[in-house]
Amino acid sequence: EVVPIMNEYREIEICVECSAKALLNVSELFYFAQKAVLHPTRPLYDARDHAMKQKCSDALVRIFRLCDMDGDGILSDAELNEFQRKCFNTPLQQRELEGVKEIVKASRPDGVVEGGLNVEGFLYLHLLFIQRGRVETTWMVLRRFGYGDDLSLREDYLNPDFVVPPDCCVELSPSGYAFFTEIFKRYDADGDSAFCQDELDNIFSLSPGIPWKRGKFPESTVTNAAGYVTLEGWLAQWSMTTLLEHKVTLAYLAYFGFPGDIRDGIRLVGRYGGSSSGSSSGSSSALRRRKRGKLQRNVFLCYV
Repeated sequence: EVVPIMNEYREIEICVECSAKALLNVSELFYFAQKAVLHPTRPLYDARDHAMKQKCSDALVRIFRLCDMDGDGILSDAELNEFQRKCFNTPLQQRELEGVKEIVKASRPDGVVEGGLNVEGFLYLHLLFIQRGRVETTWMVLRRFGYGDDLSLREDYLNPDFVVPPDCCVELSPSGYAFFTEIFKRYDADGDSAFCQDELDNIFSLSPGIPWKRGKFPESTVTNAAGYVTLEGWLAQWSMTTLLEHKVTLAYLAYFGFPGDIRDGIRLVGRYGGSSSGSSSGSSSALRRRKRGKLQRNVFLCYV
């Protein structure tokens, strides 16, 4: 009776025949109702066209690129295992990895290349999850990478609470410098230790775009003779951004896939050296600390 209705109205995800009087499928009704709210199919999948929606596809492609640590366009077994650990906190056995690839290869042979999943295979795997009623698996992946119910990155993921006392400033932490260095090396496709425009466009395609367009970037930082941004210039630009607008740095740490809490990528430093507590020490003691070489800051704002 309900099949014609479901065929006509594709937005209906499931129908359950139930009866409170006869205690028929009551628990199942609540299960599917909860599932429809927590893990809805409609934002991810177009039931009429039997295809993944564009916003879902775009989000999964970005996740694939973040997990492709060597940038070769293929998720190796090690990268798949790291993805599995990050999203589900459980590694896969080798036979399970092979099973996943065989499932993809059976219906999408071009999705498995050189023993790993390419982006087409990764998307097809999630399409199978959705079509087979395991939509919660795809939602777990999306939410682990910061996506909300509207398939946009959540504000609390991009801009977590980070209080800066008046006597402190913000700099990149050692792990922040290490991460931006690693990102530079990963996206330096030609290995010339400099970012050309195509390489900049590639890395910033993970985000809304280059945040320094109003600041005459890349002329505003260190470049080589060809005008390409060097590693020194890349780190200097992020050092300046962190000092002036640390929220921008936090957001881009998230966009670029910083592992763990993005707040670990920056740190508080006392403006005048010594303790970074809120106590006032007075100008004379601050001057004495400067003379003793106690300043802990590495980045300064200077007017020349």
